[in-house]
Amino acid sequence: MRKILEYAREHGAAWTFRRGCRKAGDRIFGIYDRKRRPEMPNSAELTAQKVSQPEAGLISVVIPVYNTDPGMLRALLDSLLAQTYTCMEAVLYDGGSTKQATVRILDEYAAKDARLKVIHAEVNDGISGNTNHALALASGVYTALCDHDDLLTPDALWRVAEAIAREHPDVLYSDEDRITEDGRHYLDPYHKPDFCPDNLNACNYICHLLTVRTRLLLDIGGLRSGFDGSQDHDLILRLTEKTDRIVHLPYTLYSWREVRSSASHRKLEQCRDAGCRAVKEHEERLGNICAVTPAGNLIRVRYKVPENTLTDVIRFDPDSPDVYADLNRKAKESNAEYLFFADRRLDIRHRETFMNELLSHAAREGIGAVTPVLTDKHGRIVHGGFVIGTECVAECEYEGLRAGAGGYHEIMNMTRNVSAVSPCALMIRRDRFIPFDERFGTGLGAVDLCLRLKEQGLRHIYTPYAEAVCRRNRMLLSGRNRDAADKALFAVKHGGIRYDPCRGRTY
Repeated sequence: MRKILEYAREHGAAWTFRRGCRKAGDRIFGIYDRKRRPEMPNSAELTAQKVSQPEAGLISVVIPVYNTDPGMLRALLDSLLAQTYTCMEAVLYDGGSTKQATVRILDEYAAKDARLKVIHAEVNDGISGNTNHALALASGVYTALCDHDDLLTPDALWRVAEAIAREHPDVLYSDEDRITEDGRHYLDPYHKPDFCPDNLNACNYICHLLTVRTRLLLDIGGLRSGFDGSQDHDLILRLTEKTDRIVHLPYTLYSWREVRSSASHRKLEQCRDAGCRAVKEHEERLGNICAVTPAGNLIRVRYKVPENTLTDVIRFDPDSPDVYADLNRKAKESNAEYLFFADRRLDIRHRETFMNELLSHAAREGIGAVTPVLTDKHGRIVHGGFVIGTECVAECEYEGLRAGAGGYHEIMNMTRNVSAVSPCALMIRRDRFIPFDERFGTGLGAVDLCLRLKEQGLRHIYTPYAEAVCRRNRMLLSGRNRDAADKALFAVKHGGIRYDPCRGRTY
């Protein structure tokens, strides 16, 4: 009850109730179980995968083991033996388990299949140390990381191998869900976006199933014991410093076991501290000056605000028929280093900290447009970035949700990458600005701008740490009432964009 009340204070009663109902539905009535089954490959598909093997070479699965529950260990090993990709091995490094049942099951399965390599050590070097010992014995060109009590779907390694054969990436990750400790129900699916560096700073959204080119994994030194609890987060951040060949597999291939005695549950504060240190060191290696602090279950990065910069606040009337022509003219006339486009009725809260938050991101390398969270007078979100490619072309995420509630996996409470933003509160560095297409008359003009900036290698930022009140208008409009001419023009320019709500968002 204490945890529920704390959650409600942070996220609001309405969202807490919605989340509670969904969790109860999944845990008691198996609602997600029924949704999950059609997404899983059927027997015919699994048979076809066994016949058609992608040319990806040997994939090693490294697993640190210590006193694993016998039932959970059997379930994991069965899921490994059920893989439809057959060119695989599993290296299980037992860090001196004292449970004889754990040791016995490992030996039993190793005798059953030579692809399961079991190493019994006398000393437990922790999750990072044991993983690194297993990694040193892996023979695969690629290595997948797996915990000792989780599950892989039968097609997990086949999907990984398929992507390797097609794209030859350095890093791959998949969607995931959770399984209850007793194994009765699946719950909490996580359909992830493609690689988003700012999302990764806020939390380890990549997590499982993570597969890495073995040579790269060894070159960066594997996992670091000083970050136990957030060792995977630290590892992934260091990997992104070495490669941008990162592939997201839009399939649920991994089920994370809910075990209340796990380190992430027992040492939450330690995990948060390790995560903050990992992000801080990562940003410092990139040459960025910043402060990194916990923000609930997330991480907040405060970048240094550029000094002695001139920002031009360009106010406009969203009901003007020539709104984008007006914005282009004012931007051309401005001598400021940063431009902030704003609805003339925008009510900025805490102006100095508001502008500093936006500036701190707009000044960063590789960043295009930056937007705050926009709410109505009742504190409900009216804009927090656009999702592209929906039936309505572009939709505002979580429109109507109370600011602070968080939404799907807390995405509205984290600084993150978005596909596009509205012109009603858009900051950009002047030398990165390109003119709006003046043929548009609604918010799709800003969406078009953001997509053209993305083609130049820039990514866009939404930050919940700056908030403004804005009336609903046609620049924020999402849904079927968008202007037909604007939708047609957008389709001509960007018709190839597609969005599948079952497979995550297009970022």
